[in-house]
Amino acid sequence: MIDDPTLHELLTARLSLVREDLDDVLGRLSDEMLAWAPSEGMRTVGGQLEEIAATEVQIVGWMRDKRHVPYEEASDFGDALKTLEGLRSVLASTRAKTLAYLDSLSETDLSMPIPFPPKWFESLRLPAVPPSEAFRSLAAHEWYHVGQLVSYLWFRGDNPYKW
Repeated sequence: MIDDPTLHELLTARLSLVREDLDDVLGRLSDEMLAWAPSEGMRTVGGQLEEIAATEVQIVGWMRDKRHVPYEEASDFGDALKTLEGLRSVLASTRAKTLAYLDSLSETDLSMPIPFPPKWFESLRLPAVPPSEAFRSLAAHEWYHVGQLVSYLWFRGDNPYKW
């Protein structure tokens, strides 16, 4: 008989799975690729990674502190944005804080709606949702950008079906 996973276990597994996909992409990148984008006006490789971390800072900041963290503040990672090693560190540190916050919540906490800023994507554009939905949106946001990065690599001739 298989035990039913708790909501906490499901969310942790979802965040872990998407991070595994991102780690696969990170293993195919180099410092020289961080400033590259497929076309002018598109977000760079480094910009995609910054977006993943900064949005996670914003989502968790809202849930934990009920404070909107402006993107400029959420993305202020200093010189870490200049290297792949620095970005890996930012992503790992950000995720560790996210998981620590998730670990601090009970199953009831994860299920009780909390208010969110009006029409915010992470709250499904609803005025209040359970934190569990915001954690799912966080994972979906990361997967979206991981998909973009996979497409960037594929554009450069790195076929993900051969990874």
